[in-house]
Amino acid sequence: MIVPFLLFNLLLTSIPLTWATEPESPPDIDINNPVALQEATRVLAEEVKLAARPQTYVIIDLVDRAVLIKSRGVELHRFPIERWSAAQLGEATATFRLQKRPPVTRRKVDPAAGAEQLPISLDDMPTDFTLLFSPSLTVTVHPSAPDDLWRGLKFKGREWWIWLKDWSLILATGNAPPRQPSIHLTVTFDHAQSLAWTVTEGMPFLLHRASLPPS
Repeated sequence: MIVPFLLFNLLLTSIPLTWATEPESPPDIDINNPVALQEATRVLAEEVKLAARPQTYVIIDLVDRAVLIKSRGVELHRFPIERWSAAQLGEATATFRLQKRPPVTRRKVDPAAGAEQLPISLDDMPTDFTLLFSPSLTVTVHPSAPDDLWRGLKFKGREWWIWLKDWSLILATGNAPPRQPSIHLTVTFDHAQSLAWTVTEGMPFLLHRASLPPS
């Protein structure tokens, strides 16, 4: 009886390893939309490659309006995207690697409490930041704060500044600046900090593209 029991235990321990290499929740595929079908199939094929290795990766799903944090095909966490806009996503089909994680906003040390620095926590994470990737991709994360006029003006000011720089270059040289794929995501304050806390340098990202932003 010992041998069958050992074989049964071995079978149980091998099952999670088999499941771990396949995505837990493949994206819903609209078989009546050839473009959506091709895009969902592409994302699933790329995720299978990432899920085969012991690493954490992120999927920005513009179709389901969610950011998924996954490992070995298993969904660890997800949070909704409230609003998004994008540009130049036609060729954004690669697996993108994060170049640098967002900077930490360290709290000031109280001299009266001693020189010891408090450990970094979620509260130290930024809520408004830009992620740069290789190949070229820019993801700007902005927290939704309808009652915070200053944050809204800051976000709009950054967009106007980019627009002004582009037009200044056009007027000076007569040539339009090279455009790179970019995404603007609006999430809650807490979700923005959670994403900044999670990402690390070199972390892979996948983009599930949608043809048009939601209205």
